[in-house]
Amino acid sequence: MIELTLATGLLVATAGLACGFLNTVASSGSAVSLPMLIFLGLDPVTANATNRFPVLVAAGTASVSFHRRGHMPWRTALRISLPSVAGAAIGVGLAEALPQRDLGLVITAAVLVALGLLFTKVKDAVARAPEGDIRLGPAQYLAFLAIGLWLGFIVLDGATYLLLALVLAVRLPLAEANAVKSAVIVPTSLVALAWFVYNGHAAWGIGAVLAAGSVAGGVLGARLACSDAARRWIFRILVLALTAETVHLGLHYLHGTTA
Repeated sequence: MIELTLATGLLVATAGLACGFLNTVASSGSAVSLPMLIFLGLDPVTANATNRFPVLVAAGTASVSFHRRGHMPWRTALRISLPSVAGAAIGVGLAEALPQRDLGLVITAAVLVALGLLFTKVKDAVARAPEGDIRLGPAQYLAFLAIGLWLGFIVLDGATYLLLALVLAVRLPLAEANAVKSAVIVPTSLVALAWFVYNGHAAWGIGAVLAAGSVAGGVLGARLACSDAARRWIFRILVLALTAETVHLGLHYLHGTTA
């Protein structure tokens, strides 16, 4: 654990703000907040646990918003949540069991994958995906079990994987897929956070500040009318941040400097 001083609080709040803002206008918010927590001195397990606070708050806020607008297909969300929550329970157990250095290496790899996804046309593919009859069979449930495992294990970019599965495999319309994505992240995050809290790995004070910053960032991102130029700068800054974090984490864990 680290002491929550004024300076640390400002850094954590800034990381939360960046996380919420990026999740709203781009993606990969956790790819910024999770390495930041490790940089501040939290061990990988505690950082992984504490990062669930902003993820849970953001997903809950988005779910309420979708419900109020009449875009939440709750029955579909419930059906998809069942295998996802089962997977999350397995994933969080793996995160607890994995040695800290190995978990740090996995986080480094996950940030690198998040960097790679920035250069793909994932969002374009999702936006252009054809709609059709909803498909929810054994193959889809197995996919959500695997995605749930990742959500419980690290959560980083799990929302992207959920959205891909919901649009491309289940064939939900994009608006409903975004709503279901948020709804599924709530129980999977609760399961993971409850397990981490039970085992004493969550830093409550830092998590609360991180969550508050994330809400502020989400509001700022939602209100910002991003021009093409603004989006290009966001992309460049995100690439620079993820590249720096990948190098830092890689050097940190590949050279065995963890306790």
